[in-house]
Amino acid sequence: MVGIILWLFGIVGGFYLLVQLTQLLYLYGYKTVLSDEPSEWPKISIWVAARDEEATIKRCLTSLLAMDYPVAKMQILVGNDQSIDNTREVVLQLANLHPQIQLIDIQDKNDGLKAKARVMAQLDIHADADYYLITDADVWVNPNWAKTMLRSLWKKADSSNGGSNKIIGVCSGITLVKSPNTWGWLQEIDWSYFMGLLNIISYAGVPATAVGNNMIISKEAYWATGGYSKIQFSITEDYKLYSEVCGKGYGWSNVMHPGVVAYSAETKGFIPLLHQRKRWLSGGKELPWYWWVLFGIFGGYHVLIPLILFLLLVCKISQTSALLIGLLFFLKWFFQSLQIKRIYFNIQSPCPPLWKLICYEPFIQLITLSTAVFFILPIKTIWKGRAYTT
Repeated sequence: MVGIILWLFGIVGGFYLLVQLTQLLYLYGYKTVLSDEPSEWPKISIWVAARDEEATIKRCLTSLLAMDYPVAKMQILVGNDQSIDNTREVVLQLANLHPQIQLIDIQDKNDGLKAKARVMAQLDIHADADYYLITDADVWVNPNWAKTMLRSLWKKADSSNGGSNKIIGVCSGITLVKSPNTWGWLQEIDWSYFMGLLNIISYAGVPATAVGNNMIISKEAYWATGGYSKIQFSITEDYKLYSEVCGKGYGWSNVMHPGVVAYSAETKGFIPLLHQRKRWLSGGKELPWYWWVLFGIFGGYHVLIPLILFLLLVCKISQTSALLIGLLFFLKWFFQSLQIKRIYFNIQSPCPPLWKLICYEPFIQLITLSTAVFFILPIKTIWKGRAYTT
């Protein structure tokens, strides 16, 4: 039995290292291509879903208003999703000062839509622009966000974003958690690692998914799907829209560039973080098979770690086996750290110091193992104070 576990760990770990090396090659060869700036910027419509966000919505809207973008060409639609705090009042105060902000009170129309998908379906009818940018109320953007997202959408489609004969219909940026506390910066490293993975997969010519709090879609591509009111409900509404756009023959683009970086508040608490990850995985049920191969390799490695540690501490295994296990541990962490450093380099942001990259290893082990257990438990997913069966 001990031998079987060791061999299984060696096989899974070997595939994991192979995937990591492939990712590293793409990361070091990654180049962001943007279109030239236009002589005149088009009108844009920015959609913000807000439910009980009085603590963060002002920062979000202030960052949007502070963007380097013509004020007259900007429409900001805020969907107040039946908030029970002062979200509505905060938005109205800003809207009275800035006419480009419009508050839309979201209604339950009993149309099968829920959560953010319902918000988007009631915002889209008010959109007065050829390009829609989507973010969340707990996110704040950098001054170049809108312009860089547009230039990413306009770039020439090639083999890395759906083919040279396709118009890019949807583009997704990079979002990082930004917080000074330990729980926050651990999530920041985690988000950077997986944001990088999404971009690498897209850069390799395989459609991945969009980041729902940092994306842009053309009016043409959005309405080609019929809009959210015509898309089957999914708790991961970002992937659903992304896949529908790709299914309509449009190209995609996931971009790793300093201009598209946005920042999010951390998820507070361990259990809420598990609910967030369960929601993501639940939406991932519709992902193509090769995604689940990657999930299997990634999850399998971390699930086997407790067994390997038990063998090292309790059972007698050869010195050679122990050394090989230690080498596998180190190489996995080393390649992972190189990837993270390169991702921060590509977005021109300071990389976390070595001690934080070391601390991240037990964090990713804990979160991955806990998420795997939490995912299979018959527990409803909690999102924005509401329970969903996934």
